[in-house]
Amino acid sequence: MLPVNGKHIKKSSIVRKSIAILTILFLSTNLFSQTMTVEQIEIDLHNTYSKLVSYRFGDSIEWDSIEKENKIFNKKIRMYTSTYLQTLTFKFDSLLKDNIYIVSSEDRFLRIFSWDTWMGGTMHYFNNIFQYKSDENVLSKFCDSDSDGPSCFYSQLFTLKAKGKIYYIAISNTIGSTKDASQSIKILTIENQLLNDTAKIIKTNNGYVNSIDVYFDSYSVIDRPERPVRLIEYDSDNEIIYIPIVNEDGSVTDKYNLYEFTGQYFEHIASQKSKQNE
Repeated sequence: MLPVNGKHIKKSSIVRKSIAILTILFLSTNLFSQTMTVEQIEIDLHNTYSKLVSYRFGDSIEWDSIEKENKIFNKKIRMYTSTYLQTLTFKFDSLLKDNIYIVSSEDRFLRIFSWDTWMGGTMHYFNNIFQYKSDENVLSKFCDSDSDGPSCFYSQLFTLKAKGKIYYIAISNTIGSTKDASQSIKILTIENQLLNDTAKIIKTNNGYVNSIDVYFDSYSVIDRPERPVRLIEYDSDNEIIYIPIVNEDGSVTDKYNLYEFTGQYFEHIASQKSKQNE
């Protein structure tokens, strides 16, 4: 028996009431999630991220609040992208206006969301959601800037079909400082309901690799109009990857190393070749 305000009630009664309350909360939450439209999801994500940004660019930087809102945003976008199939193709215009990067494959089987956590300074930290479709299921993989390797955002996504297999060619970017930056190309595939990011189909002098990184001085391309800057390029028609050649001082030249897909691998076919002369 437990004393409560001078009275006694049975412990089992407290347990039953607690279970009842939790059940109601669960059912209410579950019902709400089932009845949410993709438009409501967009509004919820937009409002949460806007709140995060407001703590970063207010009268003073509120780091604790930024960290808290990041956790809330991460939890929401992970849940939505792994539950609602329509989020795989919805435009999310308000998120794009929030400078959240969203790139999608042509076959609409893969989408990558990237957003600045605003926990950095001149070095920016990004989180990513890799959302993909397998059979009729929507799945997602969350990549945290704190624990999942280089902090990058994805700006382009291409599709390559070869021998009954689909490869996705993703272009990512890092901001190390106002000067130091990098751009990378990475190969992805969807296999057995899992996202495979280890397919080594690029043949280089150092062996077969899954990705190629280009480190450069961002000031050397400051006059280029496009943002984010497009250094690595992919010619979908001819299945050729163009990797820019960078000088030792980090300045980007107008020369490229070319890798052409030969049926099984991307193989190096030319160097010091200007793309403009193609």
